[in-house]
Amino acid sequence: MLLVIVGSGSVVALIMVARWYYWRNLDWQIKVATARLNRIIRTPKQDRQAVQQVLKAIHALISKSMAANNSRAVYQSLDLLKLAYGYGFVGPGESNNLMAICVVALHGKEPDTVSFALDAFKPLVRQLPPGEIINAVDQLALIGAMALKRKYNFLLARVIEYIFFIMEQPNGAVYKEILVASIRALKVVGVLGIRRRDVALFREMIMRLTGGVIHLGPHDVAVEIAKMLNAWLYRIVATNDVSLFVIITELTTSLVGDEALTEDGITFLITEWGDVAATACLNPNSPLAGLIIEFLFTLVGDEKWNNQWLKVVGVAGRVGRLAVYRHGLMAAFMVVHPLLDAGRKLLWTELKFVEYVDELHHQHLFSVIREGLAVLNYVAKQTILGSTAETIVELFVYWEDYPEMDINRKSIKKYCQLLLLFWLKNKRQPKRYIPRNMTLIQPLLFSDREKQRLGL
Repeated sequence: MLLVIVGSGSVVALIMVARWYYWRNLDWQIKVATARLNRIIRTPKQDRQAVQQVLKAIHALISKSMAANNSRAVYQSLDLLKLAYGYGFVGPGESNNLMAICVVALHGKEPDTVSFALDAFKPLVRQLPPGEIINAVDQLALIGAMALKRKYNFLLARVIEYIFFIMEQPNGAVYKEILVASIRALKVVGVLGIRRRDVALFREMIMRLTGGVIHLGPHDVAVEIAKMLNAWLYRIVATNDVSLFVIITELTTSLVGDEALTEDGITFLITEWGDVAATACLNPNSPLAGLIIEFLFTLVGDEKWNNQWLKVVGVAGRVGRLAVYRHGLMAAFMVVHPLLDAGRKLLWTELKFVEYVDELHHQHLFSVIREGLAVLNYVAKQTILGSTAETIVELFVYWEDYPEMDINRKSIKKYCQLLLLFWLKNKRQPKRYIPRNMTLIQPLLFSDREKQRLGL
């Protein structure tokens, strides 16, 4: 009888030791969790409660493995989690749980663990309803921000990869909210990449966006794209990086061509980029203000956006006056130049059409002339004895000899003559206002027929 009692006590002791060993030994726990998961997978009809229990056990294993600094156990546990997601075993708030793993790993300076955990986003996203996918996108952006703050640039590249993966899914094409959330996430990570001057990463993201990921979308999507581009441009102006500006203009042109930027987006872009150009022109050493205005003129040069032409002309005039006020005409010449050069090109085209008059083209030309003269009148008023006619002559002399201008000097002179003749047209005694310096006036390059055509 005593032997039986002693034997029973030994069994109890063995059970207690086994339990202790189980809770202390991560390898054993992983094997048990793997067996449980395989059993659920093989079951024709899954028990929801059993699924939740095994997911809870796997997450507990990941936490214990990370606390024990056992990388092998962490990776094995994450593999189990990916397997569960792949079979559609997703619990409520599962993207939050995966996000928590990444955050803990980032705080623990374990970027490889974060990268491994991010791999679980692909099978997870395929199982999530649209509302939770939006949440997952927001979480990816947060992970990217945290990763870049710790200078884990390769993790930001992974985040961008998964955001594009979400955008390319059928849900991303169908649900506007998912697309909008993805664009907002790219806006955040793009700003961070520009701030870190990671040109390679930014260029790669641009290349993915020009691959037709964003197709013709509704109003909200187009405006969100414009907001993304605007946020990037603000940061580019802050870094004064012309190479990044060239990249963003290539993307914008591509998005317009793909009809991802509808008229609502173009309208927003013109207004906001005009404000960015105004900020850029405050820096006399930055070429970006003029480049922005020049690109806006190129953007609305397409007949499709003719109704946006006057808006760009107004923006160019506003920014030009601000630059002139801060730095003077000569120092601000490259800010004013896009407006002037738009008029020069329009005049050349206008006079090329001999047989007929293109009314829309005619209107564009005179809208540029009026705005250009408004800027030059403003310049003249900055000096006590200033005259608009003398300012036009001063402009001509400077423009003609500007070292970076590689164009026909005759066309420059002809356009400056047009500005002067148009300004003198409404004067009661125009001879009184003819400039003392006759360099611009002689010889007059307009024939009688051309003057008649232009209403001079």
